[in-house]
Amino acid sequence: MHIDSLKFFYEVAKSKSISTVAKNSHISQSALSQQLLKIESKLDVKLLNRSNKGVSLTPEGDILFKHTETIINTYNKMLEELSSLSKKKNYISIEAVESISSSILPYSISKLKKIYNYYTINLNTIDCCSNINLLNNICDIHICYKKPEEHTGLITKELGIDELLLVSNINFPNNSITKDELLSTPLIITSDKECLRNSLCNCLNCSDEDLDSLNILYTTNSYFSALNGVLSSKAITFIPKSIYNNYCSITSIKKIDIVDFKIYLPLYLNYLDSFYKNNSEFIKSLKTIIKGFLI
Repeated sequence: MHIDSLKFFYEVAKSKSISTVAKNSHISQSALSQQLLKIESKLDVKLLNRSNKGVSLTPEGDILFKHTETIINTYNKMLEELSSLSKKKNYISIEAVESISSSILPYSISKLKKIYNYYTINLNTIDCCSNINLLNNICDIHICYKKPEEHTGLITKELGIDELLLVSNINFPNNSITKDELLSTPLIITSDKECLRNSLCNCLNCSDEDLDSLNILYTTNSYFSALNGVLSSKAITFIPKSIYNNYCSITSIKKIDIVDFKIYLPLYLNYLDSFYKNNSEFIKSLKTIIKGFLI
């Protein structure tokens, strides 16, 4: 099975449209359909339900979609490593939660490149704290808020503490709020960031279901969508301090103090022992720089 066929399937599964992927890939719709039929024939399963409204995944399609992303990421990493080797450069892939990949890491990598200019660095943003790509050697360094379970060869170091802050439009009438007031105020939630939801539920002493029953304006998978929401409404949202420090001076947002509690987020750096043996100085430098930004 050709890797390009898997890429086509992956894009169709994400967009739920054969015509859209065909247009974006500059191939005919019939040619793309033939590629998808070849995969179904090769695997002897039906992967897609086709209708006038688009396509949807069958149960078998769900399984292939789940594994296809890993296959494509592994393939791309292989190409990067081969390219780096031919150019006599070291290739490093870093995965990090959005708050860190969009705020602290760009500055950190810029500093690192001045020292390690022979490294090729790839930075990817992840929505959750799963370290499956690290364990499968798809990424080399994994940075998140959740301490992973022990695993043979896995090294975990706590970098410091981030903090989950409540923020609002600068015109929000209050600078502090009680827990009861928080529960009744319109709220924008970054719903799929499990580690943050768990921290929030623990501090509010509520269940995940209770959190979903609050006065929620909308949910999103992006902190920046949440920030744009509070800028145009009377809602509040929670974002990590690492993001707030980067954007509070250039946007009309402010921090709202919550009476009687704070939410702290330990930040963890994860890598495999086999990677550390050849890149110890790089990791030590990365840890030192990131720690400078944290509590």
